[in-house]
Amino acid sequence: MDVVYRLEKELPIAEVAALYRMAGWLDGEADVELLGKMLDGAFAVQAAFDAETGRLLGLMRALSDGCSDAYLVDLVVLPEARRQGIGKGIVERLARHLSSLGVDWIVCIGAPGTREFYRSTSGRPMEGFFPLRFTE
Repeated sequence: MDVVYRLEKELPIAEVAALYRMAGWLDGEADVELLGKMLDGAFAVQAAFDAETGRLLGLMRALSDGCSDAYLVDLVVLPEARRQGIGKGIVERLARHLSSLGVDWIVCIGAPGTREFYRSTSGRPMEGFFPLRFTE
């Protein structure tokens, strides 16, 4: 499959919603409005498209101040497009874009079961650090 990668925040919301539903991150139609806000609020969105059909295959968002720190979130790729290097292409391109802007603290917390995938990227474990989640 030929893939085209673009930094693109204006994405077909129905296709984004399908990706998020497939990942189990979107419940109902009310959440679709939230997706638009999430894309608008992202510093950058790296997307992958089928070169022939233009179909959205996957994406990842970066939350950043644009000069120092960035957090990579929500990598999602269609099941039929997995294991073809598309996820890695998305992550690597997004990290390179941020780095080209001078951002030098680019982090990502992988979900359970994604350790081997992320180890295949240029990212490296942060020895001595641990993730925290605040719920209140």
